[in-house]
Amino acid sequence: MQNNTWLRTAFTVILFCVTVYLRGQVFIEQTPTPKSADPVINMYGSGNLIVSIPYEKVKGSAFWKDDYELANLYGTNARSKWFCRSRLNLVSGEVYFLDKNNQELVANDPINLIIFYKGGDTTVTDAVFVNVTIYPDLIQTKELTSGYLQVLNTGKYQLLKYYKRTVASADSLFGTVKRYYFVTQNRYFISGNQKIEPIKRLTKENVLPDIPASTSCSDWIAQNKIDFRKEEDVVKFLNYYNSKNQ
Repeated sequence: MQNNTWLRTAFTVILFCVTVYLRGQVFIEQTPTPKSADPVINMYGSGNLIVSIPYEKVKGSAFWKDDYELANLYGTNARSKWFCRSRLNLVSGEVYFLDKNNQELVANDPINLIIFYKGGDTTVTDAVFVNVTIYPDLIQTKELTSGYLQVLNTGKYQLLKYYKRTVASADSLFGTVKRYYFVTQNRYFISGNQKIEPIKRLTKENVLPDIPASTSCSDWIAQNKIDFRKEEDVVKFLNYYNSKNQ
């Protein structure tokens, strides 16, 4: 249990501090231990049937963003960190990156934290993702077993977003050809006070019980017309709440 607490505390500190720490830094591009990118994706059917499908045959995208962005990747210890152009495969849970020759590779090292930068500007964070494995309670309860959670705000209480992207299929008009496409389902979690709680769906009734003394914010919520069904409004509320409870 002490080890689990240490992991949570360590990565909470990283999430609070790393953006500030990286401002104005000079980076040397490094890459993690690579493996070749698989050009196909596996679709699992009945009877343990596995169908391998080339990515270009699947409508939509497997990635959080198709374009490569500058990113800092952090592994399982202080020495495991890299800076390279990367993108996140939401289907396989793999981190893709480009080496100095612009060859597309996949990180073979465990990646616990990803910080993407917007437009190549390392002073502007585009998104932060953390590996679900740093939240042991999620693994133990089988809420999640693999993949990444996007951290949507900083502060003591955070809204986390999990993208479950899978491959689905349908028959063509005359049933002669299979069509394949990506399907995305989002799940949300509230992290804070050394624990993480799943949210069935974004509503006021589901969010506020996980935030201590949130009733004291009732007037602010009403004045700002916060709609807890909207992700951006939940983030706005948490930013306000965290600022008042530092």
